[in-house]
Amino acid sequence: MTNDRTMTLHFNDGSKMTFEFPEQAKTAAAKQIKLAEFMASKNVVVEAEGQFMVFPMTSIKYIAFHSTGEGFFKGTALPRQSIVQARIRDY
Repeated sequence: MTNDRTMTLHFNDGSKMTFEFPEQAKTAAAKQIKLAEFMASKNVVVEAEGQFMVFPMTSIKYIAFHSTGEGFFKGTALPRQSIVQARIRDY
């Protein structure tokens, strides 16, 4: 498994933390369940380098996901209110 995906947590205080990781679910159904659970959670939970980290959603301004392979959520239905195929113009 290759670490071809990244997640950057952008915190309310202006700091950020980036993680790289392999695909977390193989099938479209499993991805759908993971996404639904992630969206409903009050925390982002990450296991990395022997540490178990819990980040309260209240301390996170936004989360950016990126994949170098096929689309990050390929085969997964994003929430209905999602805007798709957008481009970033300004930060």
